[in-house]
Amino acid sequence: MSDIQAVNNSPSDEIDLVELVKTLWQGKLAIAVCTVVFTVSAIIYALTAQQWWTSKAVITTGQYQNTADIRSQITNLYAVINNPSKINGILSSDTLLNDYITEFNAFDNKKAFIENNEIMKQYADEAKITDENKASFITRWAERISASQPDKKNQPDVYQLSFEATSSKLAHDLLVAYSDDISNKVRNDLIDELDAKISYHQQILQANKISLEANAKQQLANELIKTNYALDMAKSADVTKPLADMNNGELFQIELGTEALAEKSKVLKKIKDLSVFQPQLGIIQTKLDLLSKVKIDHNLALQSVRYLQNTDYPISRDKPKRPLIAVLGFLLGMMLGVAIVLLKSAFNKHVK
Repeated sequence: MSDIQAVNNSPSDEIDLVELVKTLWQGKLAIAVCTVVFTVSAIIYALTAQQWWTSKAVITTGQYQNTADIRSQITNLYAVINNPSKINGILSSDTLLNDYITEFNAFDNKKAFIENNEIMKQYADEAKITDENKASFITRWAERISASQPDKKNQPDVYQLSFEATSSKLAHDLLVAYSDDISNKVRNDLIDELDAKISYHQQILQANKISLEANAKQQLANELIKTNYALDMAKSADVTKPLADMNNGELFQIELGTEALAEKSKVLKKIKDLSVFQPQLGIIQTKLDLLSKVKIDHNLALQSVRYLQNTDYPISRDKPKRPLIAVLGFLLGMMLGVAIVLLKSAFNKHVK
């Protein structure tokens, strides 16, 4: 047992720190050269690498007065529909915020912006985009556009918008342009939805009107037929004046007399207003007239969200992080230099 311990604790198996330091000191020139080369290379890279800046803005739900203009333009719609809460739901601040964030993060909207914005077109020209690498170019830039929640738990209605670009000014200008595009899209989608609801209610009312008109025409025709039959019967019975003691529940009202029946027949033939037989037709026509007067201005100002922090000009770059790159270059060069010296020393010992 003592022999085994003696073998394990033999000086040949222990690291000779003195020899290690001596070896590194002898190779100090190689270590220094390697460290300098990597540090200088890292500094050059940090100074020449593409810079990236991120512009940000903070938004939350809008206020009731932000939708006052569009509400005033659809007053007639409120008067027609049976459930105003459906319209209020579309115009609610929470709905508009959610629509804005959804559209902001939608890839299709990012793609359309990247393809059509003049600044992005310049980026594409500089990158010499072809049909083969166009999809990759769009995807890379789309990843630089985002809307996120910094504090989802405590501030669920607060979102941060961001756009990363190659300079502080470009990042700011692109975020402003993209935000404006999204605001316009939310407004246009909202107006299209309201127009669709107006059109839907007009179609329903028009269908009800056609049905009631057909029913009223049939009632008019039936009443005219019964009146003419009654007139013929009254003539045969020589009843010219109304009879007071006749039963009014008869199918043919000959008790009115020929004079009254003849006049009634003339009046029935002249009737144009079918609401006489279907009073609901008047109500439906009034609603249709109200809806026909609803004209929504597609260029109206609609602030779907409220800015807690306006779009800023970033004061510090995101990439490259120059001090970090320089430090990493220094450490990597020094470690590589040490590794080279130790490997060279070990190789020389092995050869001997």
